[in-house]
Amino acid sequence: MIRRLIINADDFGFSRAVTDGIIYAHTHGILTSTTLMATMPDCDRAMDIARGHPGLGVGIHLCLTQGTPRSTKLKHLISADGQFPRTVLQLLQRISFHRQALEEVKAEWAGQIEYALSRNLHPTHFDSHKHIHHWPALGRIALDLAEEYKIGSLRCAREIQIAGLFGLSPGYKALRFLAGRLHGQIARRKLYTTDWFYGLAATGRFSAEIWQQLLKHLPLGTGEIMVHPGYSDDLDSAVTRLTVERRLELDGLCDGRVASQTKTAKIQLVHFGHIKKNQPAETTHSGG
Repeated sequence: MIRRLIINADDFGFSRAVTDGIIYAHTHGILTSTTLMATMPDCDRAMDIARGHPGLGVGIHLCLTQGTPRSTKLKHLISADGQFPRTVLQLLQRISFHRQALEEVKAEWAGQIEYALSRNLHPTHFDSHKHIHHWPALGRIALDLAEEYKIGSLRCAREIQIAGLFGLSPGYKALRFLAGRLHGQIARRKLYTTDWFYGLAATGRFSAEIWQQLLKHLPLGTGEIMVHPGYSDDLDSAVTRLTVERRLELDGLCDGRVASQTKTAKIQLVHFGHIKKNQPAETTHSGG
């Protein structure tokens, strides 16, 4: 059995610095995939740039806690000044206390998907900002939308343990449990996800050295590694906890030793568009 690897950068369109870093990681490194934040300031430019890079898989980073809503019909999901809840806890409180808020979630996420479609992008897959689609009520909406819009694949963050690398925090262990439940629902709906996932414990720490250790222990099958590369020029720590860490991850993805190791290990670098029908990848991506 071969090893196929999707390397996905979250937060495409978050800011110019993040967008530019993601594109550089694709054109000069091993990055194969990204997910668009359709609520963030640089999303229009990110979509324009993505059209010039057809080898980059682009999905939707479903968002409910950051940026400007796409839907104009929100009442219970947003605050009086039109803002999303700033934390996952606040989001969960709103969808728990206001039944209509869940209906608004579907409208908002549909708006984010429609935005991509209006720019001639059919998304390769869904994942979500702060992993919120793993919460059962939100997961059902994501699955419904995947079927409605014929999006074949979703991220399922069932984090594996890699020898010698970082362990999971209690919060991420809870997320992994929820991901296990989501995995079963994905299978029942005849949608697709990867055989394994890694990236929670190492968020902000994907140096070249970490990559070299990770690539030595990749499981068989098709897996996803979640990364957050970017430049940090326009980033504010009050808006994102990942600032200089994004440059560290960018440098790791573009390190020649890492690219060489993927070739030596005969790892196929693919994106979600290659697995949505559970068929062999149409192409490989070698970076550099």
